Amino acid sequence: MKKVGLEFFTSFFYLFIGCLFEILVLKYFPWDNFLVEVLLISMLFAFSFAIAYIFGNLHEKIEVNPIFTFSLWLRNQIPGKIAFITILSQCLGAILAGFVLSFAFHDGISDIVAGYGEFSMLNASLDNVILIEFIFSFILVFCYLTMQDKISSSKLFGILCSLLFLVLLFFSIPYTGGCVNPNRSLVSNIFVNTDSLRQIWIYVLSSLAGTVFATIIYHIYYQISNKVSLQHFS
Repeated sequence: MKKVGLEFFTSFFYLFIGCLFEILVLKYFPWDNFLVEVLLISMLFAFSFAIAYIFGNLHEKIEVNPIFTFSLWLRNQIPGKIAFITILSQCLGAILAGFVLSFAFHDGISDIVAGYGEFSMLNASLDNVILIEFIFSFILVFCYLTMQDKISSSKLFGILCSLLFLVLLFFSIPYTGGCVNPNRSLVSNIFVNTDSLRQIWIYVLSSLAGTVFATIIYHIYYQISNKVSLQHFS
């Protein structure tokens, strides 16, 4: 139960803080330079993720992002029941973050809807959004699995993961809204209108597909590297 509560709280915290500053930057305190806006939003999302991840892992082993939890389940590192409850708690944390933001910033929540066409800063097509979310989710999960096997310090892990997160967000926000986490779309899309609600499937399927592919590739890489290590020491 402790892990479930932490997953709920950390998911709420990092998405609430990140989306709050995204609303403030885009709606209320815009910058003249578009790239500066995107960089600032990416930095704040990455910073809030680092705080949430490091704080949560001081008390319990948590993932925060559902695609991390899904990848661990695919590797048989956590049982299916725990994975389901964990992802559910992460989703509920994201929905609560969206509810609070929509209540406090009714006009601003529509500015951070994730999607294609009119919901994309650069008017990206559906194919582009799917491809970007797939590739960036693949990169994030592959690096996550690699660091998980090689880094024992949760603080260092959180910092490195947030830096990677920053880079991926900076390049994806103008096109996809910068999810790399299906829960990011839940924060805004379910509180605007039915058109934005229909966009959520893109981020769920693209990120999960990227996660599956990354987990398979990492498993192959892990098996090969282990065989090479055994041959080296034999």
